[in-house]
Amino acid sequence: MTSLNIKSFLQTLEQNPEHADILTRANQLNKIRQTIAATDAIPASINRHYKLGPLSQGTLTLLAENASVATKLKHISPSILSKMQQLGWKITAVKIKLQKPDFDSHDNARSNLGTEFYAKAARKRLSKSGIESLNHLARSLPESELKRSIHALLNKCCNANSSCKMQ
Repeated sequence: MTSLNIKSFLQTLEQNPEHADILTRANQLNKIRQTIAATDAIPASINRHYKLGPLSQGTLTLLAENASVATKLKHISPSILSKMQQLGWKITAVKIKLQKPDFDSHDNARSNLGTEFYAKAARKRLSKSGIESLNHLARSLPESELKRSIHALLNKCCNANSSCKMQ
């Protein structure tokens, strides 16, 4: 899509009352992102490891991809708040949340988490006894998120390992 087509598309959406609020919020978050980048409110070392969450009732939410980033953001949140307020933003608090990783896609998990740990773990295969242990654990669990996660892990392992037998 060319930039002219995108502008035309966005203008059409802005005229639709159902979409105007969403576009206003998206533009506001984009401006906040630009402000944070321009003021170096967040160190470059963690810039790629968080996302902007909603701005609601004066509270800006930052979504950290892991606990380490969340801790760093919590330490500098007073500074972020101060810089944003000095630039005229009506933000009264900065809230840090740990973002739930997307493990549905191997590529997304690696890019979202960005750590060597997950890249190494993805290359490893479960042993036969590991598969048997997980199968036994899954059979003993009631229907739950944990049981579904174990089944998803076993499915991925079994797809990569033709000798795997899931029960």
